[in-house]
Amino acid sequence: VRPSQELASMALADNYEELNSIFTEIKGLDAKSDKSKIEELLEDATEILGDVEINMASIKDPAKKKEAQEKYNMYQRKIKAEKRKTLLGPEKTEGNKGADMSGVAKSRQGLDKLNKAKDLLADTEEVGQKVLSDLAIQKEQIKRSTATMKETNKELSVAQKLANKMSRWWRA
Repeated sequence: VRPSQELASMALADNYEELNSIFTEIKGLDAKSDKSKIEELLEDATEILGDVEINMASIKDPAKKKEAQEKYNMYQRKIKAEKRKTLLGPEKTEGNKGADMSGVAKSRQGLDKLNKAKDLLADTEEVGQKVLSDLAIQKEQIKRSTATMKETNKELSVAQKLANKMSRWWRA
């Protein structure tokens, strides 16, 4: 085993340990009340998974590379599942799906979520349009200020020349 491959294997082991720690921490959190913390941890996990991908490139042994790829895929699926769970709530098992909600209630809940998302999108678009409008106004203000500044500089230059001529006239 080459030193770089050995270092990559050690780095992968550290990455896997960090990922396991993150998922253990996520498991202990409440999906609703700790949503921002879970999202932060999932971002950390995604970054670590990027490191895993980089370290996998250094592995030359096909068996070890395959094992690393399988673990990478497993963690990728875990991250996706946790992100989905954070966004949509925990998945229902077959046994309790019917007990929790009827199809109509699920449809209503889904429609409510879509309507909220649509409203949020409309609000975001409105804010974006307002920002663009404000920027256009500010651009025009800056153009006018620049033109005024140039005109003022010209007038100051003329005034400076006159003051110099007057100064010479008084001295003479």
